[in-house]
Amino acid sequence: MGTLILAHRGASAYRPENTLEAFELALMQDADGFELDAQLTKDGYVVVAHDERLERVSNGVGYINDHTLEELKTLDFGKGFPGRQKCRIPTLGEVYSLIKGTGATVNVELKTTEFMYPELPEKLLGLEREFSMQGRVIYSSFNHYSLLALRQIDKQVKIGLLYDMGLVDPWVYASHLSADAIHPHYKIVALLPGTVARCHEAGIMVNVWVVNDPKMIGFMLECGVDALMTDAPDVAAACRGGF
Repeated sequence: MGTLILAHRGASAYRPENTLEAFELALMQDADGFELDAQLTKDGYVVVAHDERLERVSNGVGYINDHTLEELKTLDFGKGFPGRQKCRIPTLGEVYSLIKGTGATVNVELKTTEFMYPELPEKLLGLEREFSMQGRVIYSSFNHYSLLALRQIDKQVKIGLLYDMGLVDPWVYASHLSADAIHPHYKIVALLPGTVARCHEAGIMVNVWVVNDPKMIGFMLECGVDALMTDAPDVAAACRGGF
């Protein structure tokens, strides 16, 4: 199929990030799916939000995991987009319900850097089964131990190793962990484009984040990355249409 376009936190250039509104627009803009972030509420629900704290994207204060789902649902997660209708934090189940009947791919990033959330892997896999999402989800994290925890539960789960620094021979490291993909920042691939071919030779996918500039999107397409994550899926789709 070529390079997949995954809308980063949805079509976050145009709608509040990690909201159902952003995910709906991403599909309308011909994204093949999207990247989102998963963490847990105080009462154990998997919610979709990037920051561990509430202040940047909502009118709330404090950590997400200090609030129940009911409390979080009272907040407006449309901060940064004044004048819009109030946006609610979605559960991962609500996102999966949204894309039922589509072929959308979902990259779920485990936000296990500040808080480990040891029960998160089991809950994620439970939702994958509940909503029949098998084969459509790849899990990523900067905390690679969290990805190994997923693999201990389900040997077939797809995992991608997030990193943002220069990693020597990432295909060797990925093969060592039996990872399906690496998820480097696009600038790493721009500096070391041979990484893509070496990874493919080792059977490892390369999914880059977050690229919005049309020229750089074009370069990533030329490099043959398997997926690119972007805040503007319409721009990426137009670039891909030119190839």
